[in-house]
Amino acid sequence: MDSKEAMPLDGLCTRCIGRIFASEGHGLTNHQRGESFIESQSQNGIEISVVKETECRICQGIFQSAETYSTEISRRLSSYEYAGFTIGCTFSEETIEMESSIQASFGSKGESIKKEFNREIGKLIEQHTGKSFQKDDPDIMIKVDTRYMSMDFQVKSLFVYGTYRKYSRDMPQTRWIKYTEKKDTIESIIGEILNSLTGGDAYFLHGAGREDVDVRMLGNGREFIIESCNPKQRSIDLDKLGKMVNSSGKNVEIQDLSFTTRDKVRILKEEKHSKIYLATVVADKDIDKEAFLKSLEAINGKVIYQRTPLRVSTSRSDLVRERMVFGITMENLQGNTATLRIEAEAGVYIKELVSGDRGRTNPNLSDVSGMDLTISELDVIEIKR
Repeated sequence: MDSKEAMPLDGLCTRCIGRIFASEGHGLTNHQRGESFIESQSQNGIEISVVKETECRICQGIFQSAETYSTEISRRLSSYEYAGFTIGCTFSEETIEMESSIQASFGSKGESIKKEFNREIGKLIEQHTGKSFQKDDPDIMIKVDTRYMSMDFQVKSLFVYGTYRKYSRDMPQTRWIKYTEKKDTIESIIGEILNSLTGGDAYFLHGAGREDVDVRMLGNGREFIIESCNPKQRSIDLDKLGKMVNSSGKNVEIQDLSFTTRDKVRILKEEKHSKIYLATVVADKDIDKEAFLKSLEAINGKVIYQRTPLRVSTSRSDLVRERMVFGITMENLQGNTATLRIEAEAGVYIKELVSGDRGRTNPNLSDVSGMDLTISELDVIEIKR
């Protein structure tokens, strides 16, 4: 440890002096490093005015409160199920700047007060809880603000993957701000039950696309990830979750449940799968079967161009999208009503493919058939994945 002018060290405690030389003396504590340096300076005739930790102008005795912090943190942690934790602390800018300035005069090779404080509290929490400090992706991040003697937890969300079927024609996928009354959604039905098991305080559903409120989601179901925020329990019974949702009488079923991670949300949302629909189409007059079949053939296997539909134009960018209709066949015909099976690329607006949306979709079945056509009922019956 090189001799330096002692003046910058006046008013510091032994620990804070030792922290300046944290890169030296392997296996020593900062307190031991400080004692060694002070002794070496005394032998060279340089006396350092060392103070008690409570009088130190850097730490101000904060390390003597480490046990108090760790005891309270451990008490609060007892409410959570977690595998590991990490810890971060905040000190005043004045403290950080003062320490940095002093350490700079000795080559800036020391350790910050934040790093030492995190380490010391972490050791005590490990002793109290039997849990390990976990640097990467911990279940709980503990935040300590020494300025206000406060502590807070940032708890990693719990993510559950699955697929859902929806049997209602009056249910949104997610909660909408525009609804002033309480309204069931796929998100709220699954999320409320999930949080009853996790003790979470919020939830969010991340879907692989969405269907309209009045469209049923049948067949193999739509993929989703439900997020439980600030969960107290993590190892929940997913079979129980599925049974509770499926027996709720809310016209929603979930299956294929498994635990997943946040990074899977982005992957899920980027997936693009073609879909098969069953559409009940109503015309303004009785439908001629042979002529209508020719109209379907004119769209079957064709590329269509769709401008953002008028019904969603206030919430989505006004773009023209090029999409493929892979197949369209007639399943049934009675008078002015036909049942169509449509397979289309991801992103096709099926209602507008039929109605034309005032010319915003081209070609469209209404123009090709020469009739005004609308969809009265629409179901997703398979997602091709």
